[in-house]
Amino acid sequence: MPKPIIEKIVSGGQTGADRAALDAAIALGIPHGGWCPKGRRAEDGRIPGRYRLAETPGANYLQRTEWNVRDSDGTVLFTLGKAATGGSRKTIEIARRLGGPCPRQRLERRAGLASVLD
Repeated sequence: MPKPIIEKIVSGGQTGADRAALDAAIALGIPHGGWCPKGRRAEDGRIPGRYRLAETPGANYLQRTEWNVRDSDGTVLFTLGKAATGGSRKTIEIARRLGGPCPRQRLERRAGLASVLD
């Protein structure tokens, strides 16, 4: 049997693309997991329990990001517009430092998943 293209979706569970990836994994039956900050901390409150995420020892977002990049074969980053900023920029820096691939999908407008995959 051929090895699946995606064996597991790893995400930190934040709003936006992080949760969209986890929701897609659940809907498609793809294993998922990853690290989230202690207390399942997210910018919109607490990360829902349906996501199979382990908590880091601290509430720091940067630790969560580093551990997810470290534990992944690669990191895919989605950004709106040309410049990666904030946490997206930090994710690129961590992936480069750890030597993992980090392809970036630049979106000029909000697009559905189907248009990104075309």
